This record gives sequence, structure tokens and C-alpha cells, in this order.
Amino acid sequence: MQATWHPAPAPLSGVLAGVWSMRASKERDLSARVLPDGTSCLVFQRDGAVLHSREVADPWAVASISGPRSGPFDFTLGASGAIMIVQLLPAGARQILGVPMSELADRSEHLDSVVGSVPSEVLDQLSHDAADLDCVRAVERWLFGRMRAAERSSEAAQAVIGEVMSRCGAVRIDELAQEAGLSRRHLNRVVTERVGFSPKLFARIIRFDHAVRLGRMRSRAPWARIALDAGYSDQAHMAREFADLGGISPGELHGDRAATLW
Repeated sequence: MQATWHPAPAPLSGVLAGVWSMRASKERDLSARVLPDGTSCLVFQRDGAVLHSREVADPWAVASISGPRSGPFDFTLGASGAIMIVQLLPAGARQILGVPMSELADRSEHLDSVVGSVPSEVLDQLSHDAADLDCVRAVERWLFGRMRAAERSSEAAQAVIGEVMSRCGAVRIDELAQEAGLSRRHLNRVVTERVGFSPKLFARIIRFDHAVRLGRMRSRAPWARIALDAGYSDQAHMAREFADLGGISPGELHGDRAATLW
């Protein structure tokens, strides 16, 4: 597999994490499990690629949206297939897509059914044998246009989402509501609309993603230490969250499956 990461340019830093351009090897299909991290993904197939997943009976559309996930997501990309994965940040997906993220949580849809239609110049660029960077820039220009036209999000909701992200999910919901000057019920509504999940579940997902990153970076550190640094009460607590949210054990981050866990 070949994979290149294109970080978001400064004008899109609040809504876009970046773009992956990927190509499966010529010898075999690429099968992988995507772990929940709070992001939503726009998925563009190139060069006649064929993308399958268990949740969609037919092959995916050329342009699709995979909403925020509360559990693992498995997919298979045919040999030699090329795709682009555009990762939208939790704070920016609602702004770019223009729909409540609660409508897309744990779902995949044709992108045009959500945003109306993708400009022909973007799809034409992706469908031809253009350089990856040219395709990435075409998508970024389209996203920037949508961002400028979007309504401003609730400042209170954005502040709460930012707090959950900056503290890697180690937050108390009652304290967040108090700091934002919102009732817990109101906080639940506005956060769910923007990230797809309740504040509590969203914080769990962000904490899990933080633990995954720590586990990968500290390959020799004891899991008990990683659990505490990630905000879990102990190693058993972390293991339960790995099983519940990722369908894996912590040890699989370093095992034979590590390369197929994203």
C-alpha cells in the first residue's frame, strides 16, 4: 500500500484535519479497520477503484460521506485501487456539510445526497490521471468555498467541543455545561447536532483515540501507565473501552494487525 498524508492548509485548519491519498498494492486487496476518532470522512474513489464495506451491500459511490463513528468500521479496497480520504474535524464537519451530524452518525451515504452535488471540476480532476496533490488542492478549494458560505456555529457548542478535544476526553459533563452556561439537556442537544453523539459518548471516543495514539507512540511503555496517562481509572477500564469502541485489545496495536488498524 502507498499512502500520503496532506495536512490541512491554514485557511481550513479549523474544519479539516487533512487528506489521505492511498493506493492498494497490485498484488492484493487492502482490508482495514478504521477506529473511531471523532472525525467524519469524505471518500473519493479514483481510477475505477472498487470500495466495499459490510454496512453497504453494493460497492461505494465514487463520492461518499462516512459519518462520525462510535465503533469500528471495516472496508476493503480492490487491488491497485486508489482513493482519497478527506478527514473533517469534529468542530468543522457540521459547518462544511450543512446538516446535523446526528443524521450521519454511524452511517455512510452518497455525498451528493448530503451536500447537493460535488462540482464537476472536482470530480473531473479526481476521475483523470491527475497528480495526487492537484486532486487534493481541488478538494480544498471546494471545501473553502463551502466553509465561507456556512453559518457560524454556536460559540458555546464550539467551546465545549474544543474543551473535550484539548483535554483528550478527560472531562466531566456537568462541569462543561456549567462552564458553557448551558443546562445539561441543552448541552446534549447542541453537541449531538454538531458531532453526532452526546457529550459523554463523544468524550469517550476522543479519550479512546488519545489512548490509541499513546499506545502506538509508546510501544515499550506498560499498558497500565498508558491507561492512567490516557485518563482511565486502570488498565482493565481501558481494555473494556478498546473492546467496546474499537473491537480490539490494546495489544493489537503492536501485533500482526497493527498495519490494518487505522
